[in-house]
Amino acid sequence: MGQGAAGRRARLVRRLESYWKLEAMNVALVPALAALAVVQPGDRLSWPLALAMLACSLLLAVGAVAWKLELDGILRRPGLAALALPWLARLRTPSLLLALASLPAAVLEYRWDGGWTPSAIATTVLAVLSVLEWVNYYAVQLQHFDHAADFRRLLQGRGFRRAHLARAVDQWRRR
Repeated sequence: MGQGAAGRRARLVRRLESYWKLEAMNVALVPALAALAVVQPGDRLSWPLALAMLACSLLLAVGAVAWKLELDGILRRPGLAALALPWLARLRTPSLLLALASLPAAVLEYRWDGGWTPSAIATTVLAVLSVLEWVNYYAVQLQHFDHAADFRRLLQGRGFRRAHLARAVDQWRRR
């Protein structure tokens, strides 16, 4: 392996280290910030907001594990994959159903007499984010803004590529 390849590998390892850690941190941080922004002292968390928070947190956790699997694959540490891939494969449909259920729940949070309340906005944002996270991890890679090569691929019209986790789950199922 030449110095160029070693340097690229080291940069990739650093990038993946930050990805999985950021996703893991966001599992709790994103819903907590939403709750802090919209729930007043003495108020109760609405069930639509709680559902959207759960969907978002679950898919952020899936993302954290998916990025950790990518990192471990590059570092040739397969231990986590043997444990996590069966669970991630089983979570594919339930996590999609949960994310999709959060969308109509967000509509229920909208106040027809009061419009877009902070809770309705937070619920909608978290519901949409959970669906986008599902697509990004279980279908096609939507995230193209943080890596120049991915962004160039998108700008060149070569479309979206299959998500890393989707490929890993498919490969695990074939075994």
